[in-house]
Amino acid sequence: MLKRLANLAITGAFVLGAAMPMASQAAVTNVFNPGSLIKGSGAAVYYFAENGKRYVFPNEKTYFTWYKDFTGVVQIPDLSLYAIPIGGNVTYRPGVKMVKITTDPRVYVVDRGAILRHVGSEQLAQTFYNINWKNQVDDIPDAFFVNYRIGNPIATATEYKPADVTAMTTTISMDKGFDDTVAAISIGNNLTGYVPSTITVKRGTTVTWTNQDSATHRIVGPGWSSESLSYGQSYSHKFSELGSFEYHDEAKTSMVGTVNVK
Repeated sequence: MLKRLANLAITGAFVLGAAMPMASQAAVTNVFNPGSLIKGSGAAVYYFAENGKRYVFPNEKTYFTWYKDFTGVVQIPDLSLYAIPIGGNVTYRPGVKMVKITTDPRVYVVDRGAILRHVGSEQLAQTFYNINWKNQVDDIPDAFFVNYRIGNPIATATEYKPADVTAMTTTISMDKGFDDTVAAISIGNNLTGYVPSTITVKRGTTVTWTNQDSATHRIVGPGWSSESLSYGQSYSHKFSELGSFEYHDEAKTSMVGTVNVK
């Protein structure tokens, strides 16, 4: 039952995400980095994470707890978008709103790591979000409840400060606990190439390539190379020096990628 709800949550989020307003038009590119907002030709916007997966915004309310508008959204080719696996759903940014489940009258604050903490009284809710606290409560559909965990209830005002938890969680990656010393690239076919084709990382980052194509691929870089990778297999390389490093596919030399290390 829980697995069915989890699948429903992601599938439902994808449908809801497709109804989001179209981001401002820009040149289609395959150059983006972990932490980028990406989209294809449709309206749905995704968060591209360090693990090489795209995360779905269940609805506009979730999106606007993280971003004020669609400035900075990168449009990529549809085939490139499809080469990036879906990792799950984005949850509310901690501290910005309180939430409740549609079938549950209890009100929760959102803590870091998608943890919901029950607010024990109306007085506490007013302390956190002033006299108009009811305007700061959003309903979460039951299907998306599996994206959150229930934490300890809040009994005193000193246990939770909305502004503090918001300030400590500036990115979706931080909220999900992703490692910023790793990055991931999908290996597509000869049409999609590497996704992203160009990525910028900090020195010391380990980049992992995962083959999402039915054909085998072998990556050849300056002084390093992978074995032949079948579908689903991965290869990792740590970039310890500054510079721009170009690599290519051994058999399909038109497949070229670049890792910029800053």
